[in-house]
Amino acid sequence: MENVKLVEKVVIAPEKPKQPRRLFLSNIDLGLVVYQETVIFFDPPSNGMSFSEAYHSLFRTLGPLLAEYDFLAGRLVPSLEDSNRFEIECNGAGVVVAAARTETKLDELGELLVPKKEFRQFVSFLLQEDEEMDLKDMPLVSFQFTQLDVEA
Repeated sequence: MENVKLVEKVVIAPEKPKQPRRLFLSNIDLGLVVYQETVIFFDPPSNGMSFSEAYHSLFRTLGPLLAEYDFLAGRLVPSLEDSNRFEIECNGAGVVVAAARTETKLDELGELLVPKKEFRQFVSFLLQEDEEMDLKDMPLVSFQFTQLDVEA
């Protein structure tokens, strides 16, 4: 099942960048600081939209969205006032979006409601195993769209 091939990977920044700023995180926010990989399955639209059209539609939509919600394109950094706290640096660094294809069929995945190691292939291009990245360089939001093989 590990036969996922990268089609395209891009970093999308806000369409209209704002002045850089830092966003204070409350104690509640800090308790929720975790990088979580989530796999979501959906059926393609019935209008015949191709996989390429679907992920390029997301690419086009994210720029204007990030202009309004610029903190999503920021990075988690140590606070300037207290190095034991984190803040979001709203710097327009962008979100990572990857598109990939696999020959794996949906029925080969088995039960979809239970997390399993096979699902790692659906986030495999967001951060490569050999990539070492500082926390301050990691995007807060990233997506990987993977097209599964369609049964004939």
